[in-house]
Amino acid sequence: MADEHPQAPLTVKDFADSLYHSTRTDNQFKFLKNLSEGQIADFLQQFLRLVNNAMDDEDTSALIHFVQQQQMQAYQASQTVSKVRPDLPAVPLAPLRKPLNEAKIALFTSGAIYRDDQPGFYPEHLAYEEAIQDTRSALERVASLRVIPAATPLSQLRVGHIAYDIHAAQEDVNVIFPLTRFHELAQEGVIGALAEKNYSFHGLTNIQRLRDETTPQWAQMLKDDGVDAVFLTPG
Repeated sequence: MADEHPQAPLTVKDFADSLYHSTRTDNQFKFLKNLSEGQIADFLQQFLRLVNNAMDDEDTSALIHFVQQQQMQAYQASQTVSKVRPDLPAVPLAPLRKPLNEAKIALFTSGAIYRDDQPGFYPEHLAYEEAIQDTRSALERVASLRVIPAATPLSQLRVGHIAYDIHAAQEDVNVIFPLTRFHELAQEGVIGALAEKNYSFHGLTNIQRLRDETTPQWAQMLKDDGVDAVFLTPG
């Protein structure tokens, strides 16, 4: 039976646009949205040639370099200098007051890590354009924390960020939230202990409110937990 609602033909430009936080989201290749249709065609022709070479030579270094250079060129062409400059006061150095091998360290990330029994940071079925319209559950303009106990198995951790390529974190959450590594450091005596409570939030949030209202509260919370230092990872 013929499809009663056939899809419209997809142009190369439509496909490239769909990689930018839309139906075919791919943060490695979303830069193609910034290119013209002719530029996309040139990229794909060169990309396929390098794929063929990599298959023959079993060496992907030239392919990887090509993609990275294309990313930089595409993003540089679209950058504008912001007229807004954050007024950030100088922060005094805060030396660690005890030896590292006696210190309790907490993990703290803006990479949107959460346990599978906790609510995610945005509805996963939404495309980026839809998600940004739902500021309460999608972008979390008022940043909210997910507490990650130190004993949490990696199999229970999820990543739900909409602004960076999460593929590597999905494969191994330690690349953004190094829970396993810090357990090892504690066992080896490099650090005194990993804090029982570790924390995650979605970094795509209201920065001024985060700076002025939220982070002072979080800092006090960490002090109350007896944490000596925090290992921060960006998302």
